[in-house]
Amino acid sequence: MVKIFTAALSLMLLASVISDQRLSWFNEIDDDNINEISNARNDNTVYRLPQNVIPLKYHIYIDLFFNERTDRPFSYDGQEYILIQAVESNVRQIVLHANVDIIHDVTLLTENNVEVALNSSNRFETEPLYHFLKINPVAALNTGTNYTLSIRYTSTMNDGPMNRGIWRGWYKDSSGVERIYATTHFQPYNARQAFPCWDEPLFKAVFKLHLSKPASFSGTFTNTRLERSVTLAGNRVRSDYLETPKMSSYLVTFLVSETFQPISQDLTRNPPIRIIGRSNTVGLGGHALNLAVKLTDFFDEYFGIPYSSLHPNLLNDHISSPDWASAGTENWGMVSYRELHLIVDPNVALMSVEHYSATLVSHELAHKWFGNYITCYWWSNTWINEGYASYFGYMATHQVFPEYELHDHFNSRYLQTSLAFDSGTGTVPLNHDVNTPAQVTGHFGTISYSKAAAFVRMTSNIISLETFRKSCRIFLLSNPLRATDQYDLLKAFTEAIQEDNSLAAYPNFNFTEYYRIWVNEPGYPLLNVEVNHSTGEITLTQERFFLSATAAATGQIYPIPITFSTKRNPNFSLRPTHIMTMARDTVRKDQGEEWVIFNNLQQGHYRVTYDNKTWDIIADTLYNTPEEIHYLNRAQIVDDVFALMRSTRMSYSDGFKILRFLASEINFHVWDPAISGYTWLRNRLRHLPEHLAEFDVYLFNQIDYAVRTLGFEPVARETPTTAMARQSILHFACTIGHTRCIQESLKQWENWRDNSVAVNSRVRRNVYTTGMRQGDARDFEFLLNALDQTNYANEHLEILRGLGAIRQPELLNRYLSLTLTQTVRYHDKLNSFNFALLGHQDNARTVLQFVKNNINQIRNTYVENSPPTPVHSALSNLASYLDEPELVDYENWLRSSQTDIPQFTSTINAITSARNNMNWGTQNADMIISATKGSSASAVSSIVLITVALLSTMFYRE
Repeated sequence: MVKIFTAALSLMLLASVISDQRLSWFNEIDDDNINEISNARNDNTVYRLPQNVIPLKYHIYIDLFFNERTDRPFSYDGQEYILIQAVESNVRQIVLHANVDIIHDVTLLTENNVEVALNSSNRFETEPLYHFLKINPVAALNTGTNYTLSIRYTSTMNDGPMNRGIWRGWYKDSSGVERIYATTHFQPYNARQAFPCWDEPLFKAVFKLHLSKPASFSGTFTNTRLERSVTLAGNRVRSDYLETPKMSSYLVTFLVSETFQPISQDLTRNPPIRIIGRSNTVGLGGHALNLAVKLTDFFDEYFGIPYSSLHPNLLNDHISSPDWASAGTENWGMVSYRELHLIVDPNVALMSVEHYSATLVSHELAHKWFGNYITCYWWSNTWINEGYASYFGYMATHQVFPEYELHDHFNSRYLQTSLAFDSGTGTVPLNHDVNTPAQVTGHFGTISYSKAAAFVRMTSNIISLETFRKSCRIFLLSNPLRATDQYDLLKAFTEAIQEDNSLAAYPNFNFTEYYRIWVNEPGYPLLNVEVNHSTGEITLTQERFFLSATAAATGQIYPIPITFSTKRNPNFSLRPTHIMTMARDTVRKDQGEEWVIFNNLQQGHYRVTYDNKTWDIIADTLYNTPEEIHYLNRAQIVDDVFALMRSTRMSYSDGFKILRFLASEINFHVWDPAISGYTWLRNRLRHLPEHLAEFDVYLFNQIDYAVRTLGFEPVARETPTTAMARQSILHFACTIGHTRCIQESLKQWENWRDNSVAVNSRVRRNVYTTGMRQGDARDFEFLLNALDQTNYANEHLEILRGLGAIRQPELLNRYLSLTLTQTVRYHDKLNSFNFALLGHQDNARTVLQFVKNNINQIRNTYVENSPPTPVHSALSNLASYLDEPELVDYENWLRSSQTDIPQFTSTINAITSARNNMNWGTQNADMIISATKGSSASAVSSIVLITVALLSTMFYRE
């Protein structure tokens, strides 16, 4: 009877699903699967430029036209003069990048302004696949002689940020008038869309920009200070800017607008630190300014190379852009951010947004030294740029703003993300060869950001924080304005270590080999721990960890920094006792039974498992006295247990026994991997309503204490981490149908809707999504009106998330239709599409019909050819939320009418993957439910919870 009852209820429960993969909040290029064009050669260096000619200095004149030129609106004309030099003999062809519409003319001049003869039958040629412009002089260039290359060209602004290059966006000013602006996003290979250039990071040069535009476009900003303005005919103005430092082409940037202006600034600094934004955000940049000022001071002192000394012409501007393809980009002198992350008001933003904003400003400022002052030689070693910036994004910000407790959040943001991603059979090392544009784009992902940051932190713990700081200074001072690679960094590490003798405690440790393996080998180890409690001897063995149970062993040995704590010695020290460099090792503890935990505070990039006896002791301790074990190690255990269960190294019965302690846990760091792990399982039981309902019984018991203890409103003077725990736990609890969570969220929703009592910013996510999930047309219209009224990008996105949870097909279709309009900005279209899938389990059917009815518009408005491939992601994600009848419908539609779309193969593969996930759930559902079984009293209690949830839902909404 109970089984039938829960099955019936499961069909009515207001439960939805969360994406398997954690959202990547930080990456400058989203970590999506990039599909290369079919005719690209993806495994050789044909895309790379020859190094026989180098640029020294660019003078770039760009004339920007908006809708005032009716024959070619939103276009630009360019004329550039590039000082170049041949560095090899017998150079008979000059090869650079160009990805503009038309090259009109090319000339080559000597130092004496004498024109160099070019091949009369083929002065220049383009090779579009590789974005090459090839110029053919009649005679070989003289080595070491300066030439001036002049190129005249025209091109078109891209519509929106997704394709980068020079693009146009829009915003509304304080009078509600829609305005157009133009700006640039060149990283990693899109400067060639704005001007022909040597568009690889190795080719550093000086750039001098000259921008002309209509006189009304007075809000113009770029890397360096303004030199002068010149009035031109036709009511136009040209702004000439001072030259940049020697830098890579991807760091050039500008923004041209009518009303952008400083919205907050500190003019006492040299250069001034300014937050730039649209005119109706004046006064809203104070939070960002405080971050930028204090973090600039920190890096000045930490690196010993003040920002003001990097180059006299550089600005220190931070641009709040209404549109931006990534979170932020480190253009030198003018960092650009998506407005969502820079205009942050604690009275409006979720704590997770405010928290992340601090790390983002720090990340981008760290790039001024790691990325701009020194730059990766080639994108294969972009992990140096991004790994260091990511490390400092958390560790530097913690030093300046300790109230955010960011050092603790590093694990969930980077380490655990990396461990999840790096456990596949196809993962790549930090340093690996990339050549095609798609490969380059794909390398801006989890490995280069998360694993690299985790490696940097692990290394700093081994050599000491003082020696690590010295290595940073050596690296920077030894390579000013140079392109560097992994060997330059190793040299700096080695010099600092030798000066400080910081590895004296590890006499047999070969740091060079440690560095070589972690930088150039993929994956990471699983540390197997066997404890002889009678003697105190602990045997350690290692193997490469794979999530796949069928993956073949590799025999790879990783140098592992060993740290451990015990009940009698709970030191949780970060300094390793020694470095394990063999397949087998031993350490000792005191004799007697006690808990033993390896990898203190989860600072090392590896997983740990124990013998059964030790796991039992750990499980009992977590259940009875969890505070004995540091919360970051409790989080580590949760993260490792889910991975061990998935890889079949641990049974679900044993794993859930260890996880019992979550029923009395409220810590954010512990619940974050738990929610991720439980969501992975829920998604595989979604097509089995009886089993899903039973699994949710277990989850209600696990999370109920945290929901009741944290409550539904922020408490005065609580920590940001507590606020984030409440945010994530309530959102998850309401998603799975937790009774009290739904009731309390609906109370706040109705109080806002009916009595204009605003919902506290820290809990808006669960209130908005629950209000819509339980709502009707009246609720939908109310929230849609709020979307039109808000002036905050982060609130706009949160409202879109809420609207996506509406269940009625006609209302959900209205929401999805918004993604085809400018109401949803280009960078939010895929997110908004996903919100509909996440909002409620039944929504996928409506989304499928929307896709079938609007596929051509989706491909166009979502910008299918942009590097993040949003349409591939949208169509693949949809498959993950469909049941078998809908998958059949989806596949039939694709095969009958969509075989020619670029997303066909990836979507068919996603359908296959969705079926595999369902098959896994079907085969393992009984085992999973059996593993969750607790006392019968708990189960009955949870059934009552479900009943009350259903009744309360019916009470609040018909």
